[in-house]
Amino acid sequence: MASLVYVVDTTALLAKWVLHVPARIYTTPDVVAEARDAESRAATETALELGRLEAITPPEWAVREALEAARRIGLHTSLSETDLSVAALALYFTRQGHRVVIVTDDYALQNLAASLGLSFMPLRTRGIRERRLYIVRCPACGYISNDPGIRTCPVCGTPLRRYRRRRRATK
Repeated sequence: MASLVYVVDTTALLAKWVLHVPARIYTTPDVVAEARDAESRAATETALELGRLEAITPPEWAVREALEAARRIGLHTSLSETDLSVAALALYFTRQGHRVVIVTDDYALQNLAASLGLSFMPLRTRGIRERRLYIVRCPACGYISNDPGIRTCPVCGTPLRRYRRRRRATK
């Protein structure tokens, strides 16, 4: 039987959730670095010292797979490297045969998790109700971006925008 693993983003650290749940909890070094205020940092360090939380860098193949999935659904400009590392770590554990739940309030990360077939659990929000597909396009010239680092159009210099893709009508 596959064991249950929680992969948490910054939300769980800020809420100190990792100190209250007796489970296998993992995150990435990027997430740990985001716990900056004194109280959250102390709680995170305590969880790490007690072995309640373990920070693992996901393998490159998993990061590439998470980024490619983000591109497919049009969230590559909305997700940070930290978000992608969380999704990648969840993919890694899934491939190891674990049941994985990503703990996050980030809607873009929840959408990515759903598109990858991963479970997620919000802490302070309701969470997404449906998966959505987006396209990142220049509102001025129509350029479509697939590059995660680009925020402005390389053709005309206008800030890129994310648009929800319309579902195609079926005949």
